[in-house]
Amino acid sequence: MTSLRRELGDILRQACVAAFPEEGETFKEMQMRIDYPPNIDLGHYSSPLAMELTKVLKKAPHKIAELIVEKLRHKYIGEVGIEGPGFINIFINANQIGEFFQQSFSIANWLQNTFPLTQTRIHFEFVSANPTGPLNIVSARAAAVGDSICRVLEATGNQVAREYYVNDAGNQVRLLGLSFAYRYLESLGVSLTIPDDCYQGEYIAVLSQEVAKQLSESIGFQGCLKKLRPTLDSKQLQNSDEEKKTIEDLGGIFQRPAIESILNTQQNDLKDFRIDFDLFFSEKTLHEDGQVLECYEALKAKGVLYESEGAWFFKSTDYGDDKDRVVKRTDGTPTYFLADIAYHRNKVTRGFQKLYDIWGPDHHGYIARLQGAIKALGFGEANHESFDVLIVQQVNLKEGGKKVEMSKRLGKFQTMADLINDIGVDVSRFFFLNRSQSAHLDFDLELARDNTKKNPVYYIHYAHARIHSIFREIGLDIKEELSYEIEDANWLEVGKRNHLAFHLLRFVELLEEVSKNFEVHRLTSYLYETAELFTAFYHEKDKNKIIDLYKQNPGNAMPLLILCQRTVQVLAKGLELLGISAPEKM
Repeated sequence: MTSLRRELGDILRQACVAAFPEEGETFKEMQMRIDYPPNIDLGHYSSPLAMELTKVLKKAPHKIAELIVEKLRHKYIGEVGIEGPGFINIFINANQIGEFFQQSFSIANWLQNTFPLTQTRIHFEFVSANPTGPLNIVSARAAAVGDSICRVLEATGNQVAREYYVNDAGNQVRLLGLSFAYRYLESLGVSLTIPDDCYQGEYIAVLSQEVAKQLSESIGFQGCLKKLRPTLDSKQLQNSDEEKKTIEDLGGIFQRPAIESILNTQQNDLKDFRIDFDLFFSEKTLHEDGQVLECYEALKAKGVLYESEGAWFFKSTDYGDDKDRVVKRTDGTPTYFLADIAYHRNKVTRGFQKLYDIWGPDHHGYIARLQGAIKALGFGEANHESFDVLIVQQVNLKEGGKKVEMSKRLGKFQTMADLINDIGVDVSRFFFLNRSQSAHLDFDLELARDNTKKNPVYYIHYAHARIHSIFREIGLDIKEELSYEIEDANWLEVGKRNHLAFHLLRFVELLEEVSKNFEVHRLTSYLYETAELFTAFYHEKDKNKIIDLYKQNPGNAMPLLILCQRTVQVLAKGLELLGISAPEKM
């Protein structure tokens, strides 16, 4: 069995053709919409198909539903009902659900059978924070979202490359080097005020001394210190033009090792957060290889650039932007926008058909112009080519009911590393993923630190660990292939069993949806609901005394043990797709 929902779509199509043979061609291309009722007591699935067919068939939706239901005959179909104006509610035959628990099973095979490997190559760029400081919690949220989406895409048969774009060119790099220079002079006892446009965080003070040790034998570094000897002796800035130039030169020497030092810190934090990128792509290489100017010439050849007062503009208003954007300044230097276009052009030349970027909440206005530029270069003309941007909204840390203030330039921000050390990777990732990335997130630090069942992560962990404890107590290997020989699935009609069993079957259906809409927060909700359904099932002691039943008659306990086994497999895989551990003991 792969996806019941898919199979039900085919069954509905066949029923429609049988009920309305004169409209057979209509149904060939029509999507059979199948939803889940708000309450499982109404049915496992529900379809608004009858209402959607009203205009085509010129009949009342309830009458259309009746005619379809008359033809809805299949071994998968149990009870069928019509609700409201014409919703067709369907229960899956218990015997068919029972088959899932009788056949040989592994999560890997289930996914492979449901989602054959595609040939489309997907490029996912996310985080891509400036290498000017430690990763903060907004970057941490983007990291959790991007990585989990990629995991789901891979699980559903897609080829995915994860990439981090390193913005190691431009004025921010100059300011970073200058910040290191000022902080290093400060460490030597010079009394100074760091310029407002420099980075103020204390991390600069620590890293500047570490980098200075690496540079200690550098001729250029020693030369700058020699020129600054009067400043070092007086312990005061002289503010002379020569001194300013020398400090600027010292900042230039600090630039590359400063970038490398901070990027190394970011990479270590990402690894600790269970994020593995396939490539860290340097913006600097685009300039060095001439790809930025090549991109400029390509745009010019397409006729989408024009000159005005010595600068060159991209006609971004033709693609929905509010004004045209400069790609080359009056002095001939390329803008960051042009470098960004060149970077995405580079992705295309590497053979990726689908490009996805995850950006922060302040980049909405940038989407139309970049999508326009990529389109102007010809990308998207093939049906399988696309470029889309996901916006991950702001994170507000809350502690004691109050907001924790953050400012990267002033060095007042909660870092990813701080969060990992405080509450751990599992809870951090779950909380970041537990709400749609398009919505602002209030991150409750007090709840995150709670290690009881009030915390949704621990609630799921407890359910997973409890199943392992059941198998340990009866002496069975939880990975062992189990089977039973009950001829029908009446055991599924008892208490909470059917709800849990059907919920497990929905796992691949959910993954298919998430792989298309990227609503990964629905997976956290699904796992929490799985834990709830298992807990309700487990606590029906009069019906599901699994351990006692096994001791009395192992064969009679097998269906329930297999239900437990499938539950733990789904929980473990779901947590894995979120980048969260699945403990066997608590």
